Amino acid sequence: MRNHHFVSLLCLLALLLTPALGLAAATDTGYDICFEDFMESADENGKPRVLYTAKTTLSLNMRSEPDLESASLGQLTERKTVQIWGYDQDWLFCWDDEVGIYYIRRRNVDTIEPVSADVTPYGVIRHRFIATVSNDTSLRAEASEEAEQIVPLPAGTRLSMWMIRDGWAVVPYNRLIGYVYVGDLESLTPVAPDVAEAAEGDILAAFTTFYSTKTTELNIGRMENLRVGCQYIARTYQPGEVFDFNEIAGPYRKSRGYMPSPVLIDGGTVAGYGGGTCQVSTTLYNALLQLSDGITILWRRPHGPGGAKYAPHGVDAAVGAENLNLRFQNDYDFPIYLDCTVLNGAICICVRKGTL
Repeated sequence: MRNHHFVSLLCLLALLLTPALGLAAATDTGYDICFEDFMESADENGKPRVLYTAKTTLSLNMRSEPDLESASLGQLTERKTVQIWGYDQDWLFCWDDEVGIYYIRRRNVDTIEPVSADVTPYGVIRHRFIATVSNDTSLRAEASEEAEQIVPLPAGTRLSMWMIRDGWAVVPYNRLIGYVYVGDLESLTPVAPDVAEAAEGDILAAFTTFYSTKTTELNIGRMENLRVGCQYIARTYQPGEVFDFNEIAGPYRKSRGYMPSPVLIDGGTVAGYGGGTCQVSTTLYNALLQLSDGITILWRRPHGPGGAKYAPHGVDAAVGAENLNLRFQNDYDFPIYLDCTVLNGAICICVRKGTL
């Protein structure tokens, strides 16, 4: 099927029409917050618990800080096994018995494996709150009203966030984090801290990604495809039910409501129906990762080596072909409902608890 052939290369859309950062000055990858959280596992000697192993994809330096300009603590050869004890939006926190703590970029490893069955899936940073923007405001590079704007947030935008600190919401944005003043938010709702204690309708997990709102013809098509894809998957899934993204959201045709959007074919860009649905599946995947006790991921494939830039490296989910799909099973003893919002440049997907 020709349209299906176009969509089979949607994994390359991560390089197209993704929202650019507003300012080069925005560089906060969430290191301070993540370092504090992961260091809670450290033993009495200050050694953190190693969670994953991975292989380097090239030769690189072991950095003393999460900064390419920081001092080198030594060299890693290509395909070297590294021990990972934590991460932020862009950096891996690694351990070496001789060097101690060092840092490398997330994009420079593959073959990431947990060291034991009780380890949280790689890439999970729990989003603890959901809110709606009450008036036009901005996502800022620092927790200050004088800080520079990363991206505007019009009233009505729905967001998930890591946490609230000193009156500011910490919101992941692509591979960075930004800050929104809590006074500019309404309907602030906590994500249920305990699934077993959650009531019907409670949010069990949530994730947000951002997209371009440019009014070019093809980007208008992409925005519509995001909305249509979310519309198809927003429903209830019963205990034991298997979710298949391509089966539910596809086929990606005009007759299904999809519009032309950029797809890369043989090195050139063409218009194919359904472009953008990979961002829907990626947003959903990151919410599901936070529910490893009740959701089993049956099939997921990432984009190319660079990953989708609207998500942290290594936690994207490409769809659109037989081998590019997102499939999971609801292993809870209750239904779940996917609550999706696409508005003002933000896709927010919440997993809610249902009742039998």
